[in-house]
Amino acid sequence: MDHSTVPSVPPNPIHATNAWNSTGRNLLPVPDTRLFFCHVDALSGPRTYVMLGNQQHLTFVADLDGHVPSDALRSIVIEQLGLYPHLVDVEPAPGLPRVRSERP
Repeated sequence: MDHSTVPSVPPNPIHATNAWNSTGRNLLPVPDTRLFFCHVDALSGPRTYVMLGNQQHLTFVADLDGHVPSDALRSIVIEQLGLYPHLVDVEPAPGLPRVRSERP
């Protein structure tokens, strides 16, 4: 079966009561990634919480200043926070992760 013609289905939001969700808020998926986020109005002002994972396991990734648009989150966690693309993307780009060969 050729999976390249099958459109990707975004994951379901992660409910606030999920045991892995430490934010206490519903987390929305970032399309084509393993990232989830929520916008929060904290005492310090608007924030964006970003998590990496799935319904069974989440890892806190970022607490960003302001309500960051979801389409900007992938590039922020890769370029500014140093996460590897093959960990963030649902379908890593061909050839990722790159493994260095041992030197003689």
